[in-house]
Amino acid sequence: MTSAYVHIPFCASICAYCDFTRWLYQPALCARWLQQLAAETSAKLQGPLKTLYIGGGTPSVLECGQLDALLSIFDPYAGEIQEYTMEANPESLDAGKIAIAKKHGVNRISLGVQSFDPALLRRMNRRHDVSDVRRCLHDLLEAGITNVSADLIYGLPEQSMAQWQEDLRLAAQLPFSHLSLYSLTIEEHSLFGVQGVKQADDELEYAMYAYAIDFLKEHGYIQYEIANFARDGLRSMHNQVYWRYEDFHGIGCGASGKEAWGRYDNTRSLQEYIACGPCPQRIELDDREQMFETLMMGLRLREGMSLRHFEERFHMRAEEAFPAAMASHLGKDLFEEEGCLRVSEEGKFILNDILIDFL
Repeated sequence: MTSAYVHIPFCASICAYCDFTRWLYQPALCARWLQQLAAETSAKLQGPLKTLYIGGGTPSVLECGQLDALLSIFDPYAGEIQEYTMEANPESLDAGKIAIAKKHGVNRISLGVQSFDPALLRRMNRRHDVSDVRRCLHDLLEAGITNVSADLIYGLPEQSMAQWQEDLRLAAQLPFSHLSLYSLTIEEHSLFGVQGVKQADDELEYAMYAYAIDFLKEHGYIQYEIANFARDGLRSMHNQVYWRYEDFHGIGCGASGKEAWGRYDNTRSLQEYIACGPCPQRIELDDREQMFETLMMGLRLREGMSLRHFEERFHMRAEEAFPAAMASHLGKDLFEEEGCLRVSEEGKFILNDILIDFL
């Protein structure tokens, strides 16, 4: 296993849409968490990694000394690394923290931009503005980190099509090598959920997504996954581990990992994690469940799911595993090309509906 996801559970504030495991950053609490993280890492990682993703939460919220200590934990496993990503928020990533990240081998930054619109940023309880994004990009390029991704959200409360178009226009003007576009999901325990915010109109979300696909294609971005677009071939190597249904380590409070038998979720309680370690909950999956998840993740990719790999793994052809669903969708929403099962251009707009027939 050569990939690991590390969850940093600290943030400076709580975003209105977020339901991830997160706690307000306190240096003393973080120091105790770092000790447990180091212990979990040494117990799980046995050799060099190819991809490492430091996510959260907000890794960049850590003060410089603790960020250095965090990344030092992974130095023994980063000697052969191909992609080393750290998530950051524009307001908390500065030249000093960039230098620390670069020193430890980080070669990709994922910026939580979400929007460039001041009113929408306030609605989400975000703390940055456009100038913070521009400053971060300048400092990253100066440091030699040129592989920079941005997250953008559409379907926000009161967000118009014009605002979304302007967000895309600004993103395409800036030197982002990669964009991830997420439609807002109202989570029950998020601030939006507690406030009773309603999901955006389906037709508007559909129109926003369709516009983004066409606009980004015109500006040099290749859509290689349902929600992800890359320039210059700079796809996320780590995220492709998920979409190809490969195994990976999950490290930290609130992290999830995958092994041959299924998945595991580390405890979401920071107090329990610090006191007792990851306390993982095993989620064992039978062959049928793993077949579906392999298909579900693979169809998100532009090249689709490898039919040969599916047959080698499960000793069964996809047509045998899902006879009714394959007969219903093959040649319509799904097609075979170059040994892969792919979703059609029209089908990617209704992928979740297609997948229901495979359950």
